[in-house]
Amino acid sequence: NAAVADSGLYQCSISFGREKVTANVAISVPRVDTIWMLTTDRCGGFCQSTYDRSVYYAVSSSNTWDKSKYYDCPSGYHWASTEEGRKIFKNNGNNAVPYVYHGQCGWSGYVYGGLKRVFFRFRDSASTNAYKHAGNYDMFQVDFGSTTNYFAGIVCIKD
Repeated sequence: NAAVADSGLYQCSISFGREKVTANVAISVPRVDTIWMLTTDRCGGFCQSTYDRSVYYAVSSSNTWDKSKYYDCPSGYHWASTEEGRKIFKNNGNNAVPYVYHGQCGWSGYVYGGLKRVFFRFRDSASTNAYKHAGNYDMFQVDFGSTTNYFAGIVCIKD
């Protein structure tokens, strides 16, 4: 999956003693594409985990998961893999830690902007079917299921 890039033709000069070489160089610099994100809820669509402060939940403006799409996290974060999620979220009991996103940041339960949002996906969820459920306690373990409906967004980890 290609990242969006800034590109251009730049003139570079290099001096070697008395010799000066000038060349035109074409470069392409990857940049983060977060146009897919919803940023209008009270958390700006990017809510920090209460269980692990390096984890953030990035909310999608669409509630349909496109398994073939690469979703960028904001700059300074990366889209977590299932394995990273499993290492962080190991608990399978009910605890007093708040929910992942349910009823938070201006959401009415699972609904925000008229759309139901339930599943936060991992970078490799297309093959593992892993997700964090918006209505589970934040510390709760990674779950598995293949639905593309009720997509909430992705799990990001601070670099």
